[in-house]
Amino acid sequence: MLALALVTLLSAPPHQDPIPRMLKTIEPARLMSTVETLVGFGTRHSASDTESEKTGIGAARRWIRSEFNAISKATGGRLEIHEQHFTVNARGLGEVDMVNVYGFLPGTGVDPQGRTYVVSGHYDSRAGSGSDSTSPAPGADDDASGTAVVLELARVMSAGEYAANLVFICVAGEEQGLYGAKHFAEWAQETGLQVDGMITNDIVGNIHGGNGIVDDRTVRCFSAAEGLHSTSRELARSIGASARRYVPKANLRLIFRLDRFGRGGDHKPFHESGVPAVRLSEANENYERQHQDVREKDGVHYGDVPEWVSADYMARVARVNAAALAEWALAPPAPDRLFMRAAVSYDTQLSWAPVEDASVAGYEVVWRDTTAPDWEEVRAQGPEPSVLRVRGREQTIVRATIEGITADGCFFGVRSVSKSGHRSRVCYPDTP
Repeated sequence: MLALALVTLLSAPPHQDPIPRMLKTIEPARLMSTVETLVGFGTRHSASDTESEKTGIGAARRWIRSEFNAISKATGGRLEIHEQHFTVNARGLGEVDMVNVYGFLPGTGVDPQGRTYVVSGHYDSRAGSGSDSTSPAPGADDDASGTAVVLELARVMSAGEYAANLVFICVAGEEQGLYGAKHFAEWAQETGLQVDGMITNDIVGNIHGGNGIVDDRTVRCFSAAEGLHSTSRELARSIGASARRYVPKANLRLIFRLDRFGRGGDHKPFHESGVPAVRLSEANENYERQHQDVREKDGVHYGDVPEWVSADYMARVARVNAAALAEWALAPPAPDRLFMRAAVSYDTQLSWAPVEDASVAGYEVVWRDTTAPDWEEVRAQGPEPSVLRVRGREQTIVRATIEGITADGCFFGVRSVSKSGHRSRVCYPDTP
């Protein structure tokens, strides 16, 4: 009876959950229109024209800024628009001025430096040669698709309110070395912005793989770990859980690598700075359309053009993003630290400091076999803490005992759950 009551407590009535309604407002046609507009600038190479109003990366970023401005106006100025200007010494190009453009949606339960979630796509593109700043470089899939997802997320999510801050950022310089992402990650660290999770969307529009496979449901999620566990990997599992709840037609494939073999993405500098960060990408890439000059040779069409981008698939990817970002931003923070006692025991005892957040309804203890990629079991745990005296000092903790389950063969974690049923990412013990 107690377990049933806790499950009921931690499950929100459907009408109280704003996420399904928000997901329905994502528009495939708008995503495709964004891709076509970005392709229309000819090239968005980092060293391309910055003065023209019709071609080059300068025109592209000004258009992106205008889209953010329109979203901000439609929401009464709630979405705050910013630019980051910086100069890099790019290999083969010399000094290049770059600009990140982003929207900041303040949370209702934190200050501007508080718990924040970041979603990105890179708006620069390239042709066959990385130093060619004049040839057509449509970059429809890589990465107008990711940029379109970010702008659509800014549009639909800015209409709602969230406890945590949200950042929707279109970064520059990815093709030359992840420069825009590095700049924002370093700036966040220097200014004390508490980034609790980051998703980058890179190459998220194509469903026809060069291997002949057509897959419009699967989204790959790349995450790294130094050892068995990492906060980035828990972020990936959390995205999968949100997708199963809210986007059942999407199949999130967890891939336990930082990125594709021998390649990199804008989540890398965040992960390396200790921020939970992942990359989302399409199921099967087509290398005849990546980093290629637009041409036809021996009956094969090369180049990253819009004809091979799927509006419906981009919308599916956008919904996967939106579900996870909204759930994190609506949920309480994850527990800070988890302690486990299980040595020479048939049971597993877990304890953690209560999360100081008024929205906490309780917690969920999760566990899985040590060889399982995702959490397999869950048990609801009420929020009531205990007061213990440790070494002469009183400590307030929440305790849970998982009877009959030994930690020898399982990994454990715990997550916070709000009164509306939204779940934080999982916190795991220092010694898994």
